[in-house]
Amino acid sequence: MNKLHIICFTLIFQSAFNGCKYSKPTDSASVTNQEYAELSYAKGFAVEEKDRYKIVSVFNPWQNSKGVVFQYVLGRDASAVPDSLSRLMFVKIPVEKVVTMSTTHIAFIDTLNVTESISGVSGGKYVYNDKLLNLIQKEIIKDIGFEQSLNYELIIALDPDVIFLFGVEGNIGGTIAKLKDLGLVPVMCGDYLETHPLGKTEWIKFFSEFYDLRQQADKIFSGIDSSYNAILKISSDKRIRPAVLSGLSWKNTWHVPGGKSFAARLIIDAGGNYLWSDNTSEEAVPLDMESVFMKAVNADIWINPGHIGALQDLYEFEERFRYLPAFVNGRVYNNDKRVNAYGGNDYWESGTLRPDLIIQDLHAIFYPDQAGDHQFIYYRKLK
Repeated sequence: MNKLHIICFTLIFQSAFNGCKYSKPTDSASVTNQEYAELSYAKGFAVEEKDRYKIVSVFNPWQNSKGVVFQYVLGRDASAVPDSLSRLMFVKIPVEKVVTMSTTHIAFIDTLNVTESISGVSGGKYVYNDKLLNLIQKEIIKDIGFEQSLNYELIIALDPDVIFLFGVEGNIGGTIAKLKDLGLVPVMCGDYLETHPLGKTEWIKFFSEFYDLRQQADKIFSGIDSSYNAILKISSDKRIRPAVLSGLSWKNTWHVPGGKSFAARLIIDAGGNYLWSDNTSEEAVPLDMESVFMKAVNADIWINPGHIGALQDLYEFEERFRYLPAFVNGRVYNNDKRVNAYGGNDYWESGTLRPDLIIQDLHAIFYPDQAGDHQFIYYRKLK
């Protein structure tokens, strides 16, 4: 089985990362994503092209991480890698068998038409993709568990070439260390941290490198990019925009999307006037209910109200919602049109790859008189 060595830059990790010191390939220029001109939006990874191999770098792949870089050397022939990179273990491409720890990764792999390479998934019942869910239910694709309940024996038995995983916090280091100790190949992914919707989409190029399908990925990305920007061009001409509220409170705290976040960008690019667009955060901003209500009374439209399935549910959740214009006028929409029996939501699966389809839905919500015969994909109107 191919193995991979991870080099940590700048940050010397303790506990799970003991022994992983600051290091830098002498055969490489300073590794920054800005050097890779073909990346238009993504900031979380870079690819250095060499004659017969590639160095793939992943930057700061969990929340609030700084100066953290994971590197992977990919190629068809290990002898092509110079001695200066001998401390980096080689990953032969194309990979043939993978395990994925996130349903969003499934969309990238499936779109590259290499779905058969997936031998294991984490949290299989939450997969929306019908084809994969059927294979999971037949146990052709194995469910390896998730978080603290990973089935390491099963992962070893699957013998994957790589394991695509992600971390919300730095404690993912314990999982990485254990996988490496078992002779497995963990590959960190940070697609979920991209703040531009097309930045998330562009991670299809990252996954394509492991399958040696870069040209195919470029073509797919180009089509999505053009589709997204076609809506953006239409929206940019809008002078009067509907005010948009997003989310729902949880335990008396409403985590509204920051004004520079992925969620806010979708609203703005689709032609909405996001109520917290002047906020400078890229992350969710915790607010009390009263602060939200002060702005919510000006909202024309309300989207993404969490687990809410109907207007009556909103009223039962908080009676004061019945006074909000969006509620009164029946302009409340949720992104749960495509959900499986276990709650697996395709908005967070294929929607990560297809923000162009999301903003098409949102534009139709914001401007129903211009929607024509638009068929909603991810959104539905609450009744």
